[in-house]
Amino acid sequence: MARDRTLPTDFWTWEAVIDCSMMARLLFLGLWNFADDHGVQPLRPRTIRMQVFPGDAIDEETVRALIEELVARRLVRIFAVEGQEYLSVIHWEQVQRVGRRARHRYPPDPPKAVPLEPASPPDTAKSATDSVRVSSRWREAIRRRLEKSWPGGPPSDIERWMARWLMEGHTLERDVLPAIDAVCQAAADGNLLADLSAVSAHLATRSLARKGTDDATPNGSGLERC
Repeated sequence: MARDRTLPTDFWTWEAVIDCSMMARLLFLGLWNFADDHGVQPLRPRTIRMQVFPGDAIDEETVRALIEELVARRLVRIFAVEGQEYLSVIHWEQVQRVGRRARHRYPPDPPKAVPLEPASPPDTAKSATDSVRVSSRWREAIRRRLEKSWPGGPPSDIERWMARWLMEGHTLERDVLPAIDAVCQAAADGNLLADLSAVSAHLATRSLARKGTDDATPNGSGLERC
């Protein structure tokens, strides 16, 4: 379902937009109308063609080429979950207002920070995470990784996030450290990071993609032994 979206007054002078062809600019604006409340939508060139260019003689290959142009200009990103490709508007939260109740209609973009409030895990998870013991191995490895790459160093609520990741059954080397690396790389590419919810979003997406595989292994669920 299409949505009304905000068009910033300086949109036409963004350097990345200026460098795009006119059709790519038009497509970029069209994607805003049909993305979910977090700037994500399925990458289906035929559907996008009918949504944005219903009266134009444009084929699906041209739409795909325009999308690749937007990717090259770092205006959108392509990611995949369970074999389905998705488009994500990279600077969505800087342009569109994402409310507290905004829901993900599609899987979240792994490197993108979950915007907004609250900046710590939900209160409903507090009592559960407070009872989880975080080992010194987890604490030292994660702190070292964050001190090296996270803007400003580890956040003050890092202990609760580590407990949450443990409670959710993530492992340190296979899940958490790679997720931190991916999110920090996104920050290096110019994406704003609000808090460690970005790491949790990445972990959630990886879990969806791997669902069914871990269930077949002895340690596919539960807390990691540490």
